[in-house]
Amino acid sequence: MAAEARKHYDLTSRERDYAAWRGPPRRSLVICTLPRSGSTLLGEAMYFAGGLGCPLEYLHAGFRPRFEEIWDVTGLEGLVEALWRNRTDPSGVLSVKLMWRDVVDVACELAPGRFGHLGQADPQTLSPESYRDLLALIGQLLPNPAFIHLYRRDRVRQAVSGVVAEQTGQWRSIPGAEMQRRADPVYDAEAISRQIAYADWSNAHWRNLLAHAGSSRALAYEDLVRDFSGTLVPLLRELGSSGEPPPPRMQRQADGHSEQFVLRYLMEQAKPA
Repeated sequence: MAAEARKHYDLTSRERDYAAWRGPPRRSLVICTLPRSGSTLLGEAMYFAGGLGCPLEYLHAGFRPRFEEIWDVTGLEGLVEALWRNRTDPSGVLSVKLMWRDVVDVACELAPGRFGHLGQADPQTLSPESYRDLLALIGQLLPNPAFIHLYRRDRVRQAVSGVVAEQTGQWRSIPGAEMQRRADPVYDAEAISRQIAYADWSNAHWRNLLAHAGSSRALAYEDLVRDFSGTLVPLLRELGSSGEPPPPRMQRQADGHSEQFVLRYLMEQAKPA
């Protein structure tokens, strides 16, 4: 992830900052998701449609140093103040992408005594009170939040995509922001299974958390790629943008290797024990 940040994805540059905003944003849009679920596709559509901010992983441990550097701040408090100031849209909207791991890291940083166990917490046993406390903490950082749970139905393809990205170093394919391939992918069934388990754990936490949120909706990656405009435009209108999303810059990364790995994994899992 840190290598990805060093590629200086264009939306992370100071040139993409808005005019300085004073005080907290009027509302926050939070994309709750996992890697390889289409968050860059959705985030870019929201940004280029206009009026909905610029959703990025501002609170992700791997990306925080990049934003702290360009905004000349240190620590979470300074980062959040700079985030409000520089990335709140003139409409008063701040948009952020959050992975569940980001929630864990930030909660443990701000309240280790209360949330120090969160990284190992079972979503089946974590109390409703804990989820409500997490929502209150998120609301302090991202005022008046509305949540979009972006998930992927095909757990195996998501896992394979994640393993391939980790092995190759290619997390996205956008003209002008290409990432150099550092290795060819190698089939790894254990790594795929770990990715599936982690996605199931994270998505269960997201569902539990958002069950207590005042405003949330779910969006499947498969629906977004199947009918980009038909799925996205109603969402943009619901979120408050009258803009039209341009064609996606993102290029499909799945290739022959990925499909071979998916088929092999499914065949192996189908074999009787």
